Amino acid sequence: MGMGTVRLSLTTKGSSAACEILIKEELLSRLRASIESLLEDEVSSIVVITDSNVRKIYGNQLRRDLSKLAKTHLVSFKAGESSKTLETATILLSKLAALDLDRKGIVVSLGGGVVGDLAGFVASVYKRGIKYFQVPTTLLAQVDSSIGGKTGVDSEWGKNQIGTFYYPRGVLIDPLALKTLPNSELINGLGEIIKYSVIANRRMFERLAKSRLDSAEVLSRFIPECCAIKVGVVSKDPSEQNLRSVLNYGHTVGHALEAESNYSLSHGKSIVLGMLAEGWISRQLGSFNQDDYEEQQALIQSLGVSADLPNLDENKLVRLALADKKSSSGVIRMSLPERIGKMHTTKSGSFRIPVSTELFKRSLRYLVA
Repeated sequence: MGMGTVRLSLTTKGSSAACEILIKEELLSRLRASIESLLEDEVSSIVVITDSNVRKIYGNQLRRDLSKLAKTHLVSFKAGESSKTLETATILLSKLAALDLDRKGIVVSLGGGVVGDLAGFVASVYKRGIKYFQVPTTLLAQVDSSIGGKTGVDSEWGKNQIGTFYYPRGVLIDPLALKTLPNSELINGLGEIIKYSVIANRRMFERLAKSRLDSAEVLSRFIPECCAIKVGVVSKDPSEQNLRSVLNYGHTVGHALEAESNYSLSHGKSIVLGMLAEGWISRQLGSFNQDDYEEQQALIQSLGVSADLPNLDENKLVRLALADKKSSSGVIRMSLPERIGKMHTTKSGSFRIPVSTELFKRSLRYLVA
């Protein structure tokens, strides 16, 4: 892929240490050295948390490498969103305790977004918090979910409803890991890449519109830009008081669809559909510039993501949207674009735009029309 080394540092107010982000090809083959360079203290032991799929590809290789730093254990769970539960987190916590991981030990999260969210949550609550590292292996995790310190699990009342803000010591990204992914998996990260271009970078959007969007090599070139945008936003608003809400464009509708499908609809496809619906809502409100709206819809529709969503329960989707963390006082709120590269704000400067229940339901009908 030919990418040079990229380093970013995420520092937030009140944080005792920066989260270092390293993007480098072949990093997975030299992971021990990268982790060691970011540690100030001696490590007593290491636990690598991964899923059943990633374990087969990288598990033994990483355990051998990290064992040169400290005694290393490998624990895994069944791959898939259905495992992202409090029950799985409890099982993982029990395994850490059984392995006698102490406060000088570290957790290494190896995998995609589900692994990162779960392992981060476990690290944040085990012994009231121990050091951990994110090693994302999917496009979605590399451009988005591994950065920003959000951890969590899903619940019966919605996605990521139980969680913490807890920053890893480092995020170590190897773009070559994308070569192990099927092309169908790339759509999960592509939705987030498009999101970043719409919320913050018009030029990036234009490059996407001219690029091959089914190529891991092409899409890997957008990783540093997406990471830089997220670092810039999160450093200004680490606990999502206002500005950080823009990172959730497409996610109010998207997360509701994902949860309503019992997670049979992937996160990436859900967010793509969410941007279609929320872009439409923004246009109906007169917020989204007409030409830019049409450009966004055309790019997203070119992906061929099906909106085949029969028997949608609109009232259940409304309840899920109201459970979204941006919503408040019984009102659905979304972050909506004004034009490609700029998000809309209210007169008071809020990025959380109120949306009526009826307009929300109409956007669902727009999706399946």
